[in-house]
Amino acid sequence: MLVSFPFLDTAGVPQAKPRPAVVISGRLIHDTTADILIAAMSSRPNSDPLPTDYQILYGTSEAQSAGVKVTSWVKASNLAAVPKAAVTRRLGRLASESMRQVERRLRLALELQNDARI
Repeated sequence: MLVSFPFLDTAGVPQAKPRPAVVISGRLIHDTTADILIAAMSSRPNSDPLPTDYQILYGTSEAQSAGVKVTSWVKASNLAAVPKAAVTRRLGRLASESMRQVERRLRLALELQNDARI
């Protein structure tokens, strides 16, 4: 999806600009709040992508399904809660296996264990 993603400019002033993102929140959040939880996507990773970045290669069926037009990385280290109204359009959908890979990176970024209990 394309969303108005929040960030701080070089002067530390809050800004937002249209960015592709992956929805990581589930039905409970969607049904009970006006917000969604998202992970940013980038076509320009750090010089060395982080272990928490998930690459989607351009030209693959995965990229086509996700609606990305260049090789992109889902940044599990760059999360935000945004109002549903911040979504400007849907670009595509990640396949189940891709979402499992994103989940693995979220668990790594948040240091969550598979057996974590509330």
